Amino acid sequence: MSTLALYGFGYNDRSSKVRWVAHELGVPVEERRLAAGDHRKPPYTDLNPYGMVPTAIWKGRTHIESTAMCTFLAESHPDSGLVVAPGEPARADYLEWVALFAETLEAKLVENILTTYGVLPEVFETTTRPSLDYRLPTLLKRLPSEGFLVADRFTLADVQAGYSLRLAINAGRIERSDVAGYLDPLVDRPGAKSAHFFDSLKS
Repeated sequence: MSTLALYGFGYNDRSSKVRWVAHELGVPVEERRLAAGDHRKPPYTDLNPYGMVPTAIWKGRTHIESTAMCTFLAESHPDSGLVVAPGEPARADYLEWVALFAETLEAKLVENILTTYGVLPEVFETTTRPSLDYRLPTLLKRLPSEGFLVADRFTLADVQAGYSLRLAINAGRIERSDVAGYLDPLVDRPGAKSAHFFDSLKS
């Protein structure tokens, strides 16, 4: 099976989503770790001109957006069931959950936690707080107390959810106990464990 070369800083950035999906699919991962600042200059920007993390190279193609990488990997393994395909009854719900976590929450949560760690100035915490204070409680009310988000199976929507919930917990925005019924089975998945996805998750 073709090895996926994955560029990232470690187990906690957006490369973690791609790593988890790869482990779920049995795709071998070659880690190509970046030092701080390497993502903003050549040779990395020759691969990813936006200077974003992660970047992946798989089967001769360079991929530069984590959600797109996860989708492409999963769709390349249709028997995995990680994608709710067009025509399936739960397709609309699947797309909505992916967008809620990957678009509505993720960027603001990343900015928020980078502020917590001192990587970004405190103004980012001020600008992200109102949106998160409103949207997170709304989303938590819709989160299942057990099971997966859609189609009674584990999908990419759950990977996206796991990433955003990990960020929210580690940033102190929510308590792990608030989402334990849904999150704990994700934490226990062999693919998540072998990918070190939840290693940083606060108890």
